[in-house]
Amino acid sequence: MNQVVVRALVLALLACSLPLAATAAGAPAGESSQSIAGDALASANDDPAANETPPHQNPDEYDEAGDDEELESWLSDQLSDQLGDSSVALSEGQYEQAREHLGDDYDERLEQYAEVSGDTGDEDDSAEAYRNASESQERMADTIEEYDETRAEYEEALQEGDQERAHDLARELEALSNEIDEAGEDAVTSYETIDNETDEDHSDSAASVNESRSEIESEQTAVRDEQFVETELDLEVVDETASLEDPMVVRGAVRTADGEPIEGDLEIRVEDEPVAVGEPSGDWWAGDENEFEFEYRPTDLALDEETVTVEYVPDGDTNYLGAEQEVEVTPEQTTATIDDLTATDEVAYGDPLSVSGTVTAAGEPVDDVPVAITVDGELIGTVNASEGNFEGEVETPANVSAGEGTVTASLPYEDRTLTATPAEAPISVAETETELTATATAIGDEEVAIDGSLATADGEPLDNQTLEIQVDGVAAETVETDEDGGIAGTVDTGSVDGDEVTVAVSYDGAGSNMAAAEAEETVTMPDGGDSLPVPQSAIVGIGALLGIGVLGLAGWWRRRSRRDDLDRAPSIAVGGPTRGPDPAMTQDRIDALLDRAAEQLADGRTDTAVRTAHAAVRHAYGSAVGRPGAATHWEFYREHADDTADGVPLRELVETYEQAAFTPDQVTEEQAERAVETAERLCEEADLEATTGSASAAA
Repeated sequence: MNQVVVRALVLALLACSLPLAATAAGAPAGESSQSIAGDALASANDDPAANETPPHQNPDEYDEAGDDEELESWLSDQLSDQLGDSSVALSEGQYEQAREHLGDDYDERLEQYAEVSGDTGDEDDSAEAYRNASESQERMADTIEEYDETRAEYEEALQEGDQERAHDLARELEALSNEIDEAGEDAVTSYETIDNETDEDHSDSAASVNESRSEIESEQTAVRDEQFVETELDLEVVDETASLEDPMVVRGAVRTADGEPIEGDLEIRVEDEPVAVGEPSGDWWAGDENEFEFEYRPTDLALDEETVTVEYVPDGDTNYLGAEQEVEVTPEQTTATIDDLTATDEVAYGDPLSVSGTVTAAGEPVDDVPVAITVDGELIGTVNASEGNFEGEVETPANVSAGEGTVTASLPYEDRTLTATPAEAPISVAETETELTATATAIGDEEVAIDGSLATADGEPLDNQTLEIQVDGVAAETVETDEDGGIAGTVDTGSVDGDEVTVAVSYDGAGSNMAAAEAEETVTMPDGGDSLPVPQSAIVGIGALLGIGVLGLAGWWRRRSRRDDLDRAPSIAVGGPTRGPDPAMTQDRIDALLDRAAEQLADGRTDTAVRTAHAAVRHAYGSAVGRPGAATHWEFYREHADDTADGVPLRELVETYEQAAFTPDQVTEEQAERAVETAERLCEEADLEATTGSASAAA
């Protein structure tokens, strides 16, 4: 006896026997036997073995009925495997493959992992570390590939005797080598964070990345020996106090590794900022060449810094390599003043807000600092101050409240060597009319797909705005608009007491200068069928016998389920009782899925289009109705290959679905087009009367 039949018998027996127990316990006579059976099944599924999901289950369908820790572990394994595969491909010089392992599939898994693990965005958070690791490895792949191409050009220039070009390329190779080393160090640091926060072990991945770094360093060492002379900085701090008002003073010299003074002009930077270099004051290293002295007046140096990096940057035409040295520093804060602020007095969404003013400190104009412009505490942009003056425009965003407000100009620094007394000016922000559109389509007995968009009355999309979705007047979910102002997703309607539900999407415009808007649509839900009434006399007569049968059969079923589920992956969803829908309603559902697949394909979302097309075929051939969540994609193929005119197209569709759902290799546009076309043909061939009828019989 297969599990589908057993589950159907259990449901039937529970439906008949549990009302007797409910009546004996004083339950209301009108309570649904189906709901009581559902509660019993939910209790049965509290068993960890019953709460597991087959390994083919797609985490995109995760819901709170699953085990968060199991799902988090599974996603962590997937992400780590992809990082490892990418690092190996990187060490083998397969740069495109290294990037593909960290493509859209990785990003989707990371988004799911961040949600399940409770991503905080902190540097020591595992989700953030996974994000940093992938970005660092992709940067390594891009930069090493560029290094290899530049190295080939360098060797070609040497062979042709073009020394000037070879020298220029060697300088480019030096910069690329440094960038590769930094990216590799960032990746290894991220691995360590992940290992500390999870049960993963990325030692092999770190070894592969370090191997790539070592190979580049070895190649670049040979280039340095051919083209460059190493240098050293020799510095003395005269005054380590550093502020805009009281500068740090440093003297020094630059020499080759052999102690010889270098030739030419000097460029000295402190914390990547150039400083003016002059002759040293007083007697210091008398007789030495290329001595220098500079003052350092920081504006954004953190007050808790203890050292700063001084760097010698050679001219690109010389054969010198750069050098750097850290020196001790004691930062102190200077307070500047922002005056003479003027600002546009009336604006609306998208309008330019013009601002101007002055920045001075200790009676002197302040140069090259950013000035932050906020409206009622919301940062809307920055303008730069030059020689004590700032003037510019920032665009008015949606997240500024309509009405009377205040424009504030300040320095965007906190605990830095420069702060400022802010300046204020009044402003009036007008409200902008909006248009909200939404469509809702039933895609299951208790699920509705929603697509929509939010824009201004002029049609400009509004991104990052919060919309609320209600089902029959009850809040079901909140969603954020994407960069195109759109929303797309599904919402659970719950058990529906009728054929229709009202789905409303609303935008209240709170905290913005956008007017509120609402869209509403009535959706006809599929008819799940009514349970047959059971006379009370029949229940009393057979209740005891059925109860014994239920206990025995349910015990056997659960023992069988435990054995079958031992190799299954984390729980994602719990199936409900099977029901046979009206063929017309099933056809509407299939058409909706095929339409969505076509739209997803047009938007370039090939993997998603294939998964949706596959879902349409499963609905058409009854598996999605008769066995929700039970059959794997290959079980579905074996079950229904003979139902199609030719089993080959169905097999090709299932193979493409497997690639789209469970591998890092994105489906090509050609594959996706073929999959959607195949799904349309298979759905046309399906005998809905037969498939829905068999589903009803199974129920």
